[in-house]
Amino acid sequence: MRLKPFLALLLALVAAGPFPAGAAFAADACAELADDSPVVRLSGVDAAGDPVLADGRRLRLIGLAPRQDEPEAARFAAGLWGWRGQDLALVLLGPPDRWGRLPARLFARAEGQEPSSLAERLIAEGAALALPEARPARCGGAAPMRTARAAGPRRPAPGAAEAASPAIAGESVLDSHDLAALRAHQGRIVVVEGRVASVGERAQRTYLNFSRRRGEAASIVLSKTLWRALQDAGWTASGLAGKRLRARGVLSGQDGLLLDVTSMAALERVD
Repeated sequence: MRLKPFLALLLALVAAGPFPAGAAFAADACAELADDSPVVRLSGVDAAGDPVLADGRRLRLIGLAPRQDEPEAARFAAGLWGWRGQDLALVLLGPPDRWGRLPARLFARAEGQEPSSLAERLIAEGAALALPEARPARCGGAAPMRTARAAGPRRPAPGAAEAASPAIAGESVLDSHDLAALRAHQGRIVVVEGRVASVGERAQRTYLNFSRRRGEAASIVLSKTLWRALQDAGWTASGLAGKRLRARGVLSGQDGLLLDVTSMAALERVD
């Protein structure tokens, strides 16, 4: 969700300018903080509420959910403001997204203490919400899609760590065919449930469609990396057809019917 410009005027400095030449990205998404990680400083947030470095680069902090309303945006900006001007270690995880933001991690280093993730600090302080993101299988820490059974305890797939259910206590579940409810929640983190009607595999994205007709129901959108991880866990396009799924993600798309899912832990098979 892209937020209103006034937030930047209220809580931060807007940084401008191109990305510095030769910006180095980590080798892959498994990368963590290294001794030679560059040191940077925050200048504030931009007009959309995203962190901005003193050199003008704009970041998307990995593992943090998009701000869903103005109070969340204000808490996030206030949390970042406390770190403005301090030395932070930077780990870049890829090229800019379509909004020009670099996916990254920031770490605070205090003398005599272990480096701490800024994202985790913001979550602990209530300044941000967590949103698990996809990690290659070789990194570990990613649990495969689970099956929710009608009775008895829920169990993860053999050899996998237990994952939190996409449906958090007190969080309502939207029907994949309830168009009015889906569109009313566009840009928000939601849980959607429905039966898969078809699976569309594309070069960079895979779509788990809850209807064969476009515009009749929501579709789950999976990245190429996440779809491969699911396939490694034994899930196939033919095997998913007709199965009832529950998924947690951000509703996007021009009509608000695309659910962006970024983690295996955010998917659950209901039957």
